[in-house]
Amino acid sequence: MSTAAVGVLRAEQIHRALLPTGLRILTVDRPGSGMVALHLLVSAGSRFDDGRPGLAQFVADMLQRGTRRASAQALAERLDAMGATLAVLPGLEAVTLAGRGLTEDFTDYLQLAAEVLTAPAFPPEEVAKVRGELLTELRVLEMDTRYAAERAFRRLAFPPGHAHAQPPGGETAVIESAESAGLAAFHQRRYRPSETILILVGDVRPQSALDHLEATLGGWAPDGEGDGAETSGAALGPAGGAPGRDLRRETIAIPGKSQADLVLGGVAVSRNDPDYYALMLATLILGRQGMMGRVGQRVREELGLAYYSYVEARAGLLAGPWWARAGVNPANVDRTVEAILEEAVRFGREGPTASELDDARDFLVGSLAVRLETHAGQAAALAEMEFFALGLDYLERYPAIIRAVSADAIQAAARQFPTLDYALAVAGPPP
Repeated sequence: MSTAAVGVLRAEQIHRALLPTGLRILTVDRPGSGMVALHLLVSAGSRFDDGRPGLAQFVADMLQRGTRRASAQALAERLDAMGATLAVLPGLEAVTLAGRGLTEDFTDYLQLAAEVLTAPAFPPEEVAKVRGELLTELRVLEMDTRYAAERAFRRLAFPPGHAHAQPPGGETAVIESAESAGLAAFHQRRYRPSETILILVGDVRPQSALDHLEATLGGWAPDGEGDGAETSGAALGPAGGAPGRDLRRETIAIPGKSQADLVLGGVAVSRNDPDYYALMLATLILGRQGMMGRVGQRVREELGLAYYSYVEARAGLLAGPWWARAGVNPANVDRTVEAILEEAVRFGREGPTASELDDARDFLVGSLAVRLETHAGQAAALAEMEFFALGLDYLERYPAIIRAVSADAIQAAARQFPTLDYALAVAGPPP
């Protein structure tokens, strides 16, 4: 499907419905393709772990390991028979269910997805298997210098209890102690229709899709009350308090390694912050565009200090990390840090060149066009749009939003990159 064939999704092409249970549904009709893409977000990510890092991921990993009506093998066989896909992807703020199926199998596919979402059984034998997989993954991660540096950075840059301070892979003690009853209780508490957004894009009529969803999910109403957390909007504050100051340095020694990985930076902004677009463009120019932006060009290409080097900012309902990352020879750590900071200060002082600004704007606008070439890409874009309450006309407005960001605004955003008060985590071989 070409970009020209798809075009920008206009507000009038998006059919939005709200079931009495609070389930939000967005549908886009793309007749003739014979396929339907599903993208579902439920606010059940790791920020709701309640001090037990890894719990939300454990629950998400169990969704396809057996339901009240079918075993894990039976679910897999049903998907195979339909030639369909369904993936469960745990995240910080939401868990994603994404996949696609043939239009002729739409009813059966929707039923299977609904079963996975609403009726996992958490069979003890499957819990034991997933526990083993997660513990093995954690053991591997703990010997990975990139992961170790990121984990330490999160502890430095965010206060205790903050969602972003948690280890992204969870904690061994939590995973070892989790049992079926506790996993089921988390599912009951967080997997609720009022916390869920469901997107369908493809060869299915909106009213027909809504009828099927009402029949399949209209009765989904878990007992008890949820925790009342908002799922979208700028009013949601950071869990566990505001990001901290007085940041410091931490070094982690991992025997048997030859490379050091470093993470340097601080805290970005939330997705709904007025400075979001300027910061994203500043980050793109500073550390992602072309050969990983100005930082990559300086640190890797010109000075030859790093195997890789880039800058990234993560913004969701919560303000996430804004960091520069690099993999280096341990002897080059201090010089690499100096070079990154020098380049960040220079960019904040000079701002973007005209060509950098044009290239960055073109990249972001063009990336959206490419993303919208597929049903799955459209569904994911609509889910993000709804999750952050951006409005049904957001995709139409997006190019103008990006092109309206000025060089001065980008320069002002770049000046906020932590160059004096920053967190620095380094993981590598012992001295």
